[in-house]
Amino acid sequence: MKLSYIISALEEYAPLSLQEQWDNSGLQVGLPPEAEGECSGILLCLDVTPAIIAEAVRRGCNLVVSHHPLIFKGLKSVAGRNISETTVAAAIRAGVAVYSSHTALDSTIGGISYEMARRLGASPVRVLSPVKVPVVSMVVTCPRQMAQDVRLILLDSDALRCDYFDIDSEAANAAMSADFPENVLSHTPLCRVDAKVKASSVAALSASLSDMPGGEQVKVDIVPLDGTDRCVGLGLVAVFEEPISGSQLLALLKERFACASVRASRGYDPDAKLRRIALCGGAGGEFIKLAAASGAQAYISADIRYHDFAENASSPMAIFDIGHFESEICAKDIFYHLIKNKFPNFAVYFSEEEVLPIQYL
Repeated sequence: MKLSYIISALEEYAPLSLQEQWDNSGLQVGLPPEAEGECSGILLCLDVTPAIIAEAVRRGCNLVVSHHPLIFKGLKSVAGRNISETTVAAAIRAGVAVYSSHTALDSTIGGISYEMARRLGASPVRVLSPVKVPVVSMVVTCPRQMAQDVRLILLDSDALRCDYFDIDSEAANAAMSADFPENVLSHTPLCRVDAKVKASSVAALSASLSDMPGGEQVKVDIVPLDGTDRCVGLGLVAVFEEPISGSQLLALLKERFACASVRASRGYDPDAKLRRIALCGGAGGEFIKLAAASGAQAYISADIRYHDFAENASSPMAIFDIGHFESEICAKDIFYHLIKNKFPNFAVYFSEEEVLPIQYL
């Protein structure tokens, strides 16, 4: 299996354009030339460490897919002075590629917060903090045999979303006849490729589509949007079909996220009836006010500061800190189902070496 195919599948699901500006999602370490771009197997983890690289080698995997980036703040050397340098060196020596999808996976539809809600049995209502970037809808009509190439060009631009499907060729040909002299598409099966892209990318994308082989048969329409995609972003508001008590939610959190303990605000009431909740995987303290404004009766996240608890001590909304590792370890399940759905017979493994780096004494 080509590494490029796997990366395309990952980035189709969680486009890099969704990552936060401070983040470093994407390919961290590439395959060596002798691998010729072929992937032998995938090991899934939350954090990449030398032990994870060694496990990948034992399992015959030359690709590690992680949630947290291996290279985050940048490296000035690879001299083994810290865990990142040691792990990068181990990956390079072993010929193991590393790909990380961090806040891109956090913000995509079906990402971390969606998976957290699913585990609790709650249904998504809306994103807590939607993506706010100038976006447009790019609608591309092209011959069916060109649709995959068109789609890859759009995905390579970090399209926020990209779908394609067959359309009524007769009607489309009639509509396009004025755009193409001699009606070059009169008997050609057509596809429509719909992508949501950054407005700043439109000119370059249009040029790339025109320059591709057969580009003269591609028609592009641009539809302005309001600049906010309310389906993608950080955090999620969700509801239970039937209200549950505060104590039932606490028990669910401990069970579904394997929490040794849960930190809770003074707003926690074991007898309260809860139906609307907000969630954010990882460090989500900055969204407490948004969660309260959404009408959530409970907010579930991690890395909540003491001062955040203190400032919200009188709030009726319960705040639960279930732990960073515990809230994001579900990334491995997301990766697994995504890759297996795309490549059913390919070898994908959950890391068995990865453990919670914190002890609760």
